[in-house]
Amino acid sequence: MEETLQSADALPADTLLANRYRIERFLEIKGGARLYRAVDEVTSLNVIAMERLRKPLPRVTTLTVEKEGLTPDSPWYDYFAVLRSVTYPTLVKAVDIFDHGETSFLVIEQLEGRDMGYFLTQQRPTVQTACDWMIQLCQTLHQLHRRHIVHLDLKPRYIVVSYDLQRVRLTGLHRAGELPVEAPNDPDESYAAPEVLSGGRIDERADIYSLGVIWHQLLTSFDPTKSVHASRRRHFPDVSYFLPAVHPAINRIIKTMLEPNPVDRFGSVEEVKRAILDVYGALVHQVAYVSDVGQLREHNEDAYLTVDQSTHQIGVADRWGLFIAADGMGGAAAGEQASSLATRDMAAHVLQGLSKEGMEPTALLETGIKIANSAIFAAAKRNPQWSGMGTTITAALLWGDNVFFGHVGDSRGYLITASTIEKVTRDHSLVGRLLEMGQITQEEASVHPQRNLIYRSLGAYPTVEVDCYVRAINPNDRILLCSDGLTEHVADDEIHRIVMAQSDPRLAVRHLVNLANQRGGEDNITVVLFQIEEVR
Repeated sequence: MEETLQSADALPADTLLANRYRIERFLEIKGGARLYRAVDEVTSLNVIAMERLRKPLPRVTTLTVEKEGLTPDSPWYDYFAVLRSVTYPTLVKAVDIFDHGETSFLVIEQLEGRDMGYFLTQQRPTVQTACDWMIQLCQTLHQLHRRHIVHLDLKPRYIVVSYDLQRVRLTGLHRAGELPVEAPNDPDESYAAPEVLSGGRIDERADIYSLGVIWHQLLTSFDPTKSVHASRRRHFPDVSYFLPAVHPAINRIIKTMLEPNPVDRFGSVEEVKRAILDVYGALVHQVAYVSDVGQLREHNEDAYLTVDQSTHQIGVADRWGLFIAADGMGGAAAGEQASSLATRDMAAHVLQGLSKEGMEPTALLETGIKIANSAIFAAAKRNPQWSGMGTTITAALLWGDNVFFGHVGDSRGYLITASTIEKVTRDHSLVGRLLEMGQITQEEASVHPQRNLIYRSLGAYPTVEVDCYVRAINPNDRILLCSDGLTEHVADDEIHRIVMAQSDPRLAVRHLVNLANQRGGEDNITVVLFQIEEVR
């Protein structure tokens, strides 16, 4: 009844506030305020105008704001002060504060997207997506907590998810207070921590509990109102009861967040975030590879190597892997020898260096490739039958959340995501150089008579220049290494489509090699593909 009466008293459309904000329509009652969609006639941006009766409220922060005409007895003063004191991309921004007749207004930016409540009923997120959202919310809450501010009203309706599901933003800070703070008079029993409901001592761990309730609900659809028993004790079933295949660590993290006693929870949202990231670090990566002689060659001069491992020691997850593709040249025996030497010597150096303190991945790859170059050059000098041998090399070192590339020649390294494919490496070939300068088109490059001529390789000279790159890698991303026997016949967009169409990388690499052979298979074809498992 109260909301009906307040809605009936809402300001009409076209009302101009503070000679600047023109109301388009009334939206809803939220957090004890009327919300309007309005247009800022100075910036032409859409904003949200929040109206509240001008009744002085007890101060819950010591924050101050300098604004002409603004006094601390404004009901929006603390909300405005908090938003002005904490600037962070995932926290809603305050635009203005002013009085209009007997009421006070707070103007905030309009957040594009849907509130998280939508995803509880209409579009259930994947476990991976929910984890990503929780990390962002932990980062946002950390910005509040480091200033000793607690939100105290975390719930799905105050979290806005962008339409592409990539970003979450936090609003609803009308109950936020600076520690020490007393419990609000009417907390939401579905999401509030037990100490908030009982009037106990409150600190940042109250927000951790509320965040745990939201995460639990996203994954399980369990109604938090059902967690309250007749004894008033709260109980949430394990997430694994609803999702039997969920990662055990996720089940454990949420369970810890929902501990009734704050002492038994995580001590900070930073601890929660680190725990989630440890789950990412413990994810396995799937590897697949095929090396095929092709349709026209008698011998396979390509070589590849994969060494991958995931370990967990002393509570720290460690994920790493080394992947190499090399395309030998100089005749059958010589080409095979060069590519084999390159993969063997380079890998030996990298694997030995991984355990050294202060290891720098880029330097390790660069030095490893230079050692391989010296070995090939020296072997050719000692053995006349191998004179002129050489090889390309493209190596990828997976180390934690990054992939480091070392590269010489025209083999390639790609980073593939759900929506993009990036050729990370640069072709050290005549045709590649002409393409970079815009002197030929991709179509012309594919039939250029000198398309196999490269100007940089291992073994040609005593020293070699190595290109190095680094890219961040996320769950469900793929890294593909290949010799030019693939890319001479299969375009980048086709590689992307085929790789992303298969959840099993073994099927993807077979498809790619078969397609290259169907289109002529003029050279040896080697493909190494690895992908990071999505959180489930």
